[in-house]
Order: sequence, then structure tokens, then C-alpha cells
Amino acid sequence: MTSKIQIRLTRQSVSIGDDVDDHTRIINIIPQHSTTETIMSIAKEYLASIDGYGHSWTCILNGEKCAIIEGNCANIKSVSDTSFSRTNELHFDYQSATY
Repeated sequence: MTSKIQIRLTRQSVSIGDDVDDHTRIINIIPQHSTTETIMSIAKEYLASIDGYGHSWTCILNGEKCAIIEGNCANIKSVSDTSFSRTNELHFDYQSATY
């Protein structure tokens, strides 16, 4: 049986109006999938929806860059083998579109 883990979520603001509210959330989950699949599931519920295309989110799990999410959760690329601990910090760093 898999144990419940705690994740403190934070994300970078995407616009001036977006930084009015604190984006910090604490969730407790029982991971049912790989780290990358779990991050994507969390991101779909947590990240701001951005108009347009070409933007991405860098995912930083416990201080280590672990994945890049393209667009509004259209695709995720794993960049490390980082896994969850019992308590975790997951930060999403926003990269706006570049043309």
C-alpha cells in the first residue's frame, strides 16, 4: 500500500492581476502513477490557463528541475528521475512565449 504524501505547491505569477492572490497550496495525495504523471495531474488542476501558445512551466520538485510542461498542460517532458518524498515542495516556474 502506498503512503500519503504532502506537497506544498507554489507557482510564479503570470500577469499583474494574477499576483494579487497567494498561489501557495498544500495537498495530501496518494500517488497512483509515476512522478511525471502525478505532476501533470496536479498541474491540470493547479496551474493558470494562459491564452495563446508557446509558453511553458518548469517544474521544480524539492529543489531539482524535474519536468517541463508545454502550453496549458498539452505535453510534459521529464528531465530527471526525481521522485516524491514524504513531504515535498513543488514549484512551477512560468516561461512566457517567445517569438
